[in-house]
Order: sequence, then structure tokens, then C-alpha cells
Amino acid sequence: MIEKFFMQAATLSRLRNGLLGPHLPEVASSLDRSGYSRDGIRLHLRAADHFGAWLLEHKIEVPDINDAVVERYVQGLDRLHSASSPQGRLPHTALGLRHLLEVLRHGGTVKSPTEDAEQTAVDEWLGRFDCHLDHVAGCELKSRGNYLRYARRLLYELFAGGEVDWSKLSAAVVTNFVRREAAKLKPSACGQPVTAVRSLIRFLAFEGFVSDGLLGAAPSVLTWRHSSIPRAISTDEVERVIAACDSKSESGLREKAIVLLLARLALRAGEVISLRIEDIDWVRGCILVRAGKTHRERSLPLSQEVGDALAAFLCGARPPCAHRELFLRLTPPFRPLRSSVSICTLTQKVLKRAGISVHRPGAHVLRHSLATGMVINGVSFKTVADVLGHQSLATTEIYAKLDLASLSQVAMPWPGGGR
Repeated sequence: MIEKFFMQAATLSRLRNGLLGPHLPEVASSLDRSGYSRDGIRLHLRAADHFGAWLLEHKIEVPDINDAVVERYVQGLDRLHSASSPQGRLPHTALGLRHLLEVLRHGGTVKSPTEDAEQTAVDEWLGRFDCHLDHVAGCELKSRGNYLRYARRLLYELFAGGEVDWSKLSAAVVTNFVRREAAKLKPSACGQPVTAVRSLIRFLAFEGFVSDGLLGAAPSVLTWRHSSIPRAISTDEVERVIAACDSKSESGLREKAIVLLLARLALRAGEVISLRIEDIDWVRGCILVRAGKTHRERSLPLSQEVGDALAAFLCGARPPCAHRELFLRLTPPFRPLRSSVSICTLTQKVLKRAGISVHRPGAHVLRHSLATGMVINGVSFKTVADVLGHQSLATTEIYAKLDLASLSQVAMPWPGGGR
């Protein structure tokens, strides 16, 4: 199979005789079935060969490969300069190693993660905590992942993978952990470790292993309600963003469809990547936004403009594949988007192309802009909340600060006279 991608005898000989040589044909076949380009497959095979040479150097046999070995190899690679990442980007020699590991596991050459390592006592507790978050607290997958990340750090720091003794979870331990984790984050994100640790403590109190009073050990983050205003751009600037999408190219059709969903329907980035083809009801002229952050589904009207953009994308730009998700990767393999970061990155590029500068550009800028325009034009907060998918009107109240004309009527005189 590798002969399809390499022709030089010396290269073929090196690949075949390497430690991973017997497995490269299956890797190449798997990548080819997934729709990778010829050049992409060549890069993956070269990376696997480089990894095999590293394994030989460190006297690691193929059956002993696991996630930890791959991580150790990747961490030892020199990173390349990248303007978008302070840590730099990984070289091509790190390409496709997770896929390689999947192929080796599928063929039975290496053990699966569950077979590879015994579950520690901390892992068992984390599993119980995850089950509690899912079935009792009703947290969505992303929130559970965030909570578990901080819980894992705290428990492994406290118990070091050994026996779990909840008497060691003191108020001082909780306070110090939260402060250290919050110090690594931006002010707007400092509440994440607090919420995660308090959720863990509530679970442990529910199970009867700690006291409810331990909740007070996780210090609150001082915030002022509605201290900031939403990041929004004007109606004219929104139109410039839409016009910056090139409808003559496949990538432009994809961009325009996504931008219109953000700008006209105020969808969140995560809601965009969750959309499926069957969520568009062409007959009734509406689109179903599946339950996500707020656990509530909502149906929004599908305007002619948004419908035309979606139809143009489906007919002219979306690659044929078995996946039902509306938006896929732009290049092979054509898989569903995994993270809302991809939508935010796309929005940043279009904003820059349109010549619009905004603090912290991203998908939420267009969502905020639509909500702001609705409030200024006299739309009720209940209607705005329904469109945005807010559970509480208190969440929508922040947009009231942008209706300057109405606020001027209730403003108090400035002390000491006019200015």
C-alpha cells in the first residue's frame, strides 16, 4: 500500500525495515479510506517512521506503546515558531500519532487504555463524580469535562494516585488549590476552579464523606454584576462582515452560512457545530437548535437569506459523506467539527478581512450585535431571551445598558451641575 505514496527505492526500504514498517500499510490504507490527500498521507507515514526510530533509540517495543509513550515523544520534540501560539506549534514528526495508536489498538498490536493500566482509587472516585454530574446535577458534557479536569488535579495532588483518605481534604487544601488555579487564568475565567471544586465538595457531602461547611473554603471571586458591556458591532459593520464572505468559493459559501447563523439567528458557536441536516425544516421554514448549554431546545424562524445561504452551501460546498452534522472539516478527512474554537477562529478571520477591530473577536460578537440591535429597536426582553436561548431574563438584562436613549430618560443629574 505504501508504494502508492512513495516511489524511491531507498525511502520504501527505510519505511519497510523500520520498527513500525509492518504496520504502515494498514495506516496508509486507513488514512486513504478517510479521505486524506496524498501529501497528507506521506507526511503521516514519515512521522510514524520517525516515531519508530525514537522507539528503537529508547528501547521501547511496539506492544508497549500507549498514550504516555506518545506524550513523552511529543513533549521531547522541538516546537516551531508560531505567531498564534506562544508555546509554538508541533513539527510534522508529531503528525497522526493518535491515529497510528488507534490503528495499532484496532489490530490488537497494543492494548486498549482500559487494558493498559489498572484503575486507581482516584480514577474510581472521578468516575463516580462524573456519573453524579451527569445523572444528578444534569451537567452537559463540556461542563463535566471542565469540572473533572480540576477535580483530577486536586485529587492527584492530594492523594498522588494512592489510597483516598477524605480527612486530608481540609479547608486549607481547598483554599490553596483554588487560589493557585485561579492565578493561572484571566479574571473572566477565575470562577472556573471555584465552581468545579464546589461541585466536587457538594458531591462528597451528598455521599456523606465531607461536611457541607467545606464549601466555604473555596473562596468566591469578586465580581460586579453587569460591570461590562457586550462586545457588539454596528448594523453596518455586520453587513460588511457578511459581504466579506466570498460566495464564489466553497470555503466562502461555508463561511457565509456560518456567519449568517451567528448574525441573523444569534446562535452560539457550540450550537453551530451541533447542527444536523435534519434540524433544518425547509417546509415549515424553521431551524431546530438542539439542547446544549441551557438544556433547552428552541425553534427559530429560517429567513430567506439564511435559507438561501444554507442551500447554497449544501449544494455547492459540503462534501458528500455519511456524517449528518451540517458543518464538517474544510479539508480531508471530512469529519464533524470537534470544538467551537473552529467557529470562533473562522469569525476572527472574517472580521479581520472586513477591517473591523473589536476587543476579543469571536463568534459571540455577532450574537451580541443581534441582541443589542433588538433591544435598541424596542424588542421585549422576553423575546430577546427566547431568541438567545436564555433561561432567565436576568441574563438578558445586560443588553439594557446599550439602549442609551432609554437610559438617558432615567439618568440622575450629575452632582455639582451639568458637564
